[in-house]
Amino acid sequence: MTDYWKDSPTLAARLKRVLAVMDATLDSPSFPIRDSVITAVESKGKLLRPALLIIGSSFGHAADPIRIEKLAAAVELLHVATLVHDDIIDEAPIRRGRPSLHASLGVKEAVLAGDWLFSRCFLLSSESAEPENARGLARLIAAVCSAEISQDLEKFQYSTSVRRYFRTIAGKTAALFSLALHAGATEAKAPVRITQSLRRAGYNIGMAFQVIDDILDFESVDGLPRKPVGRDIAEGLCTLPLIYALRADRPGMEALLPRAGHRGEVVSSEVTAAVSALATKLGGPELARADARRFTSRAVAEIGRLPPSPERDELGRLAERLLHRAY
Repeated sequence: MTDYWKDSPTLAARLKRVLAVMDATLDSPSFPIRDSVITAVESKGKLLRPALLIIGSSFGHAADPIRIEKLAAAVELLHVATLVHDDIIDEAPIRRGRPSLHASLGVKEAVLAGDWLFSRCFLLSSESAEPENARGLARLIAAVCSAEISQDLEKFQYSTSVRRYFRTIAGKTAALFSLALHAGATEAKAPVRITQSLRRAGYNIGMAFQVIDDILDFESVDGLPRKPVGRDIAEGLCTLPLIYALRADRPGMEALLPRAGHRGEVVSSEVTAAVSALATKLGGPELARADARRFTSRAVAEIGRLPPSPERDELGRLAERLLHRAY
C-alpha cells in the first residue's frame, strides 16, 4: 500500500488489516504463481474501493470489523482481477509501475491468475457478506464484462455520444465504487435512507474518477506510477476528452486519429502526441474536467445528506481529492 492514507491513520490501519486478509487468502502453496500474484496485488494500489467499503460501514450500528475487512478484501481482489484481464485485453505492458502479469508470466498464466483472484474474491464474500451483497459482486462482474466488451467492439469508431461514454464507464468503474459504499453500509445495518445516499455518492465519485483517469491520458507528469500517456489513443478508445475534441473539429481530429487498420499494430508516439496536442488545443480535456466537477458536486451533495461524523468528512475530502489527482 502506498502512503495515500497517511493523513487518515485510523483508516490506514484498517487497510493494513485488509491487506493482511488478502495475503492470508492468497497464501495457497498449491497455486504455482502465487508469489507473482501477491506482488501484483500489493503493488502501490491506493485501496480506494476497500476504503470506501470501510467508510460506508461506519454509518451503521452493527458493523463487525472482521467481516467488514474480509468483504473489503474481496472487493479489492475483484478489482485487481478485472485489472489483470483488462491488461491482457489492452496488451498493456505496465501496471502500477511494474510489468503487468501477462507481460511477466504469459497470457495464459495471467488469464488463469485473474480467474483465481475471482475465486478468492467469492470465497471471502461467501464468508463475510450478506447474500444480497454477495450477489451484488456477481452482478458487478457481469456489468464489467459487458462494458468492456462494448468498449472493445467500439474501438477506432470514435463515436461522439457522451451518453454512450457515460454508460460504459458506469459499468466499468462507477458500479464498484457505488457497491463498495452501499455494501459497507448495508452490512452494518445502516438505515435505507443512508445506504441510498452512499450508493449515489459512490456512483458519482466513480464517474468523476474515471473521467479524470481518461483526462490523464492526455497529460504527462514525471515520476508518478500511472499508465503511459496516449495509451487510450493508441488503443483506439474514444474517451470523453476525445469526444469533445471531435465535436469541436471532427475533420481535423479524424485526419490524425489511428484507424481500425491499426488494431493489433503499434501506434507511434508521434501519432498519439499529435492527437493529444490537437485535442488539448480544442479544449477536450478541460470540457471533460467540467463534467468531472459536476459528478463530484453531486457526490458532495449526497455526502452532505449523511449524519455528521468524521467519516462523512473523510468521504467528502476523498471526493475532492480524487477530482484533483495527478495519478
